[in-house]
Formats: sequence, C-alpha cells, structure tokens
Amino acid sequence: MNKQNKNLIYIKLGGSLITDKTSESTASMHTIKHLASEIANFNSVFPATNLIIGHGAGSYGHIQAIRNNLHSCRHTPARWNGALEVAKSVSQLSRIIQHELELAGVQSKQINPSESAICRDGKLIKLDTTQIYHALNRQIIPLIHGDVCFDEQCGASIISTESIFAHLASVVPPQKIYIAGTDKGVLDSYPNGNVIPAISPSSKKELLNAVTASTSPDITGGMQSKVDTMLKLIKHQNTLTVYIFSATTPGDLTQTLTGKNTSGTILSNNPQHSLSHSSL
Repeated sequence: MNKQNKNLIYIKLGGSLITDKTSESTASMHTIKHLASEIANFNSVFPATNLIIGHGAGSYGHIQAIRNNLHSCRHTPARWNGALEVAKSVSQLSRIIQHELELAGVQSKQINPSESAICRDGKLIKLDTTQIYHALNRQIIPLIHGDVCFDEQCGASIISTESIFAHLASVVPPQKIYIAGTDKGVLDSYPNGNVIPAISPSSKKELLNAVTASTSPDITGGMQSKVDTMLKLIKHQNTLTVYIFSATTPGDLTQTLTGKNTSGTILSNNPQHSLSHSSL
C-alpha cells in the first residue's frame, strides 16, 4: 500500500439493514438513502480516510440461494441456475446502492466478486484485487458485496462480505472494520439477550450463547460466522479493531465512525477495549 492508503477502513452494510430479508428482492430505500448520505458526509469531513464499502445480499441473495440449495455441495443444473440467479440479483442491489451513493456525492466503483472469485469447498481462495487497489489510489470508493462464485469442488458457493473482507485485508489491510446491521451488537443469547461489549480471540468462550441463527433466511451462518471470521482475521492482524453495531436509525453510522457511539460490540486483541474509541 502506498501512503495515501495507510488510513483505510472497511464498512459493511448488512443485508438485513438495507433490505427486507423476508420479502424477495426488496430494498429498504429509506435506510439506503440515509446511509449513503452519512457516508458522503464522513468522506467529506475525513477526506484522508480511504473507504472500502461492502454490503450483504439480504433478500437479493439469501432467499434465492436457499431455494436453489446453494448451501449444499453438489453439481446439478438447478444449482447452476440458482448461482446465476443470485449473482444477477445481488448485482442489482449493488447498483441501487451505487446510485444512491452517487446522488449523495460519492464516487464509487461497483466490483462484483463473482467475476474473479474462486472457492474451494466453500472457502474463498482467490479474488482479483487489482480494481480495488487502483480505485483506492484514485480516491474512488470500491463497492463490493457478498456474492456467488465458482467452487473447485462444489461447482458454486456463496461467499460472505466478511470472508471477502478477510481476503482483502491481506492485500489492503484496514485499520478498522465497521459491520453495521440491525442487531445492537453480539448478544449473549438470541434474540433478547444483552450486548457483549467486547470480545477478543482469547475470550471467545463468550460466544457460546451468542446468536447462531437468524429469524430471516441467511445462508452464510449469521452472527456466529461473522464473529468467527473477524476473530480469525484479528489473530493475523494484531492491531485491527472490528465494530459490530446497529445503524437502523439515521445518525447511528456517523456516530460510530466518529467514535461517539458507545454501544455495540468491539472485537480486538484487547479484551478491555470498549466502543468509546477515539475518532479518526
């Protein structure tokens, strides 16, 4: 990375946040608009901070993937039809988000992982990062998303935004990762438990009673998978901090990005860490 990319953060907009996950291919336009506006304002106030934005598929991917049995490892015509359906659908959602970012004054480049990603038995092993690297060097925000990709063993697999973030982090390492969703954070029991304020790789036992499922369709493993993926990444990048929080109310994203939000869950190598972090 060159100097202009040293101050880099990843932001994920969860599928349950930006879509109605119970209604196929239904975008939550009011939420997308206020998130785009907040990203634009943050980008204006902190121009030296580079962003990579990722988003979940929500009802543009999970429902279609489950309907076509993409959670199983098998080669069938129906599976391939389902994979193409998911790729087309989630790309449509990404275009909606890119359009709203553009209206808010943000230059972004939609990058579909399905065009270059390769999995092996459901694990992401290859992803071309050339466009992402060049976009960052030109102050253009890469816009990526959870997607479907070719799989060397299973034919096709679904890859989560978190797994893509983990892969990108080896090439363009971020200082912080923000995972915005509808949940207040990682809960000690689902769905009405208390938020676990901080989790480190050494305190992973706190996850035993945390959410492992979702009330809406989720083929990528829900909160448990998100946290597991991020903790593995933190083990390799010791200074990385990950924030999991709710951005359902206008202003939530801004408050968290600028260090003013004290709620949610923080993942780091420091188990005493809290969300009262300093602003960028």
